[in-house]
This record gives sequence, structure tokens and C-alpha cells, in this order.
Amino acid sequence: MNELPVGRRVAQWRVRRNMTQQQFADRLGKSKSWVDKVERGVRRLERVSNLREVAETLRIDVEVLLGARPARPTPVVAGVDGIRTALARYHLPGTDRPPLAEEVVTRLAHAEQSYRHARYSALLMLLPGLLDDVREARAAHPGTTDGLLVSVYALIALVLIKVDQGELAWLAADRGMSVALATHDPQMAGTATVPLTQALRSRGRRRSALDAAVAAADRIGAHEFGVGFSATVALRGTLLLQVALAAADGRDGRLAHQSLDQAEAISRDIGTDGGGRAGGAVAFRHDQKGEGRGCGRR
Repeated sequence: MNELPVGRRVAQWRVRRNMTQQQFADRLGKSKSWVDKVERGVRRLERVSNLREVAETLRIDVEVLLGARPARPTPVVAGVDGIRTALARYHLPGTDRPPLAEEVVTRLAHAEQSYRHARYSALLMLLPGLLDDVREARAAHPGTTDGLLVSVYALIALVLIKVDQGELAWLAADRGMSVALATHDPQMAGTATVPLTQALRSRGRRRSALDAAVAAADRIGAHEFGVGFSATVALRGTLLLQVALAAADGRDGRLAHQSLDQAEAISRDIGTDGGGRAGGAVAFRHDQKGEGRGCGRR
């Protein structure tokens, strides 16, 4: 590692942080051409200010960037590796005492609280075990814990997005969507769609995110609900915010404002909190209130 030119080291760390050259350039306030020249060694990083800025964007010390000392695994890196390993476990060993659904619900609530307080490093370490346990509980009680598994996959995806692991977040969100669609429950599918759209948007797949959010919102809008109606409508409002965000990414102002208007109407009708959890949607609502302002509306 120490023998590598600085430009090659920049390229390696950029790839490890799951950034394209364009995304890296945008965060630095530089052009893609500038990044490409640095990585190929055509342009040298001679100014200390540039070195510090590049290192901060890559979330490493300048000494690591220069090869003066090796990088130590951070809690985030270790946590991401743990989640990657858990997602790759397709066969769990059987157990005589699978976790009780009530225990998993309590742990999920604690994990969601950690997410709200941005304790991402600690949460990344907890989620692999939680995923294994909810999968074991589902194997022991098929059909009764589908919602829990969808919510755990959703939370994993959201945390991975926060630490710039968009591709892995997409995998987790896709797993949750597969479970949700198999239940033929529009509300569960809507819950799974929220992190899926965010993961797609984080990777620049705006069109796919928009299509998924529109389809999920339409499914909820066309379905008749009894118990938990207000929570379901609140979830529809969350999906409409996702539609607005994806539309804004694509510079479709008309659709963005139209979707925001519908979401605002829902908020006025049932209140900001929606009167219920709406499956795992409570974990998302914290993000949506902040992201929605990016479309120029409150």
C-alpha cells in the first residue's frame, strides 16, 4: 500500500467508499476531469489544503492517504462487513428455541430508536444478529413475522444509505421487498418500498425509484382499509414524499409539487404522526421531514 502513488490510493479509497468519480467530484466541488487526472497521476496533490479536503471526503486521515501509516478498520467498516456477511447467510442453523416474536419486536424498537439518534456505528453492529434472529423466528412461525422481517431489512437499508453503502442498501431493500410482495399486502409492500426508493436514489437510479414509489402509493390509494386506516394513509403520504424527491431529482417540478401537495393534505387530515406505526414506517419519517424540504416546499 505504501508503494502506491497518491492518485492510485485516492482511487482505491473512493471505490471502497462506493463513490463514482462524479459523486466524489461533486462532494469536493471539483470537476470529474480533475478527479480523473488526480487518480491517473496527471495532476499531483501538492497543496496541503487539497490533501486534507480529499482525505476528509474519503473519511481517512491524511497520513493514511499519503501511505505514512496503514488504515485501521473503523467501527463503521466492521459493522458493514458484518451486515454483508449476514446478508450472505442463506441457511441458518436450526435451533430448539427460536427467538420469540415479542423479543424481536422489542429489539427492533430499540434499533429504530438508535437510528433516530444517528447511532449508526452501534446500530451496524446490532443489526446482523437482529436479522438472524428474525429470520429464525420466521422459520419457526411462517407468515406471522413477515412484517418484522420487512422492517428489519428496511432499517438495514436505511442505515447503509447513511454510511454511503448504496449498493448493499439496495440489496437489503430488495430482500425486504421480495418478502413484502409475497404477502400480497399493499401496506407491507408500501413499507418496503420506502427504503428501496431511497437506495435507488442514492445510486442515481431516479427513474426506477420514481416508478416504485408511484406504484406503491397507487396500490395503497386503490385499496380499501378498515382497522389502522390512518396509519395506512400516513404511509401513503410517506410514499408521496418519495415520489416528490425522485421527481425533483429528475427536475420534474410539476410532479414534485403535485406529490408534495397531496402529502401535505394527508398530514393536515390525520396529523403529522399518522396515528400509528404503519409497519416500519416510523423509522423512515424522521428522514422524510428533512428530505422533503429539498424540493423547495415545506
